[in-house]
Order: sequence, then structure tokens, then C-alpha cells
Amino acid sequence: MAHREQVGRLMTAEELLALEKPDRGGKHELERGVLRVSEPPGYEHGRLSVVIATRLMSFVRPRKLGTVLVESGYVLERGPDTVYGPDVSFVARDRAPVGEQRFKYVEGYVDLAVEVLSPDDHPGRVARKVARYLDRGTRRVWVVDPRRRTVAVYAPGDAVRILREGETLDGGDVLPGFAYPLTELFGED
Repeated sequence: MAHREQVGRLMTAEELLALEKPDRGGKHELERGVLRVSEPPGYEHGRLSVVIATRLMSFVRPRKLGTVLVESGYVLERGPDTVYGPDVSFVARDRAPVGEQRFKYVEGYVDLAVEVLSPDDHPGRVARKVARYLDRGTRRVWVVDPRRRTVAVYAPGDAVRILREGETLDGGDVLPGFAYPLTELFGED
């Protein structure tokens, strides 16, 4: 997914939310007030995002643990604003927005952020996003690499764990009891 920066004056989260986006799609995020636009992702990216969201939803919903979201925005910083829209995310029930807040970006951290890599994702930008998630209170980040068929698991204070096919992705302290074998995740539908 090619990334473009819109250089000029800094934007706020509210301006991003109100921004008229082109019909061709793509992801719009803010990084310290700078608009970043990514091209629409490819087939495998979309497939894996849906597979992960579906598996998480089937675990979370019957247990009433919270909400699984796809590409929803989180305001991680203010002044200048940073808004990320992870490919898949989980917000615990006690932190879910209510009323009019449901129609805005979620203020603050996400409990679980899942980023599915696209072929042209820059490793430095991905590392910055992971660090910013963790610095702002995110309890777990999964970075899914479709080409290598791995999942990097990040948690505050822990060393990164790289899981490969044959291993099982778990929810740790965010989603205790959740388990997903990577052989199933990366298997063809």
C-alpha cells in the first residue's frame, strides 16, 4: 500500500473526520497532524483482515467482552493530533464509546491493534506506529506479515515475539483464552 504525505498545515482529528475523501478509497490517518494517505490494500490484506476480525468477533461477542472493529480511528495524541485506524481492533466493553461519541474517533488507546502489512509498508513507519500504540496504552499489537506468514506480537514491557506457522496466536491478558493457530490464519479459504 503506497503511502503519501499531504504536507501543509497540520490537521486535527476533527478535520480528518470531516474530510471529504476520494471515492477510490484508501486509508487516511494523521501522524502528529500530518495527513497520510495509503492506497487501497490488495486481496490478501483484505482477506486476512476479515479472517482475523471474524475469528475475534466469534470469541468476543458471546462473552460480551467488548467490540471488534475494522479500520476505526483512534485519537492517540492531541496537539498535534495522531489518528490511526488499525486494520482490526478490539475495545474492551468498559471503554466502548457511548451516545454521540460512537460517531467519532475513539479517544485514547485501543486494547488490541492489528496491522496487516502491505507489500510496500515501510518498516520504519510500522515500527513508529507500534511504538506509538504501546506508548499510548495499547495493551497488545499484532503485526501480520502475509508474505512471511508470521505475526509479530508486541506488549508493553515485553520483548517482541515472532510467531510462525505451526505456532498459535493467543490473546494474552487482553483476551484470555483466545487461541488461533497460524496454520488456520494463513490457510486458503
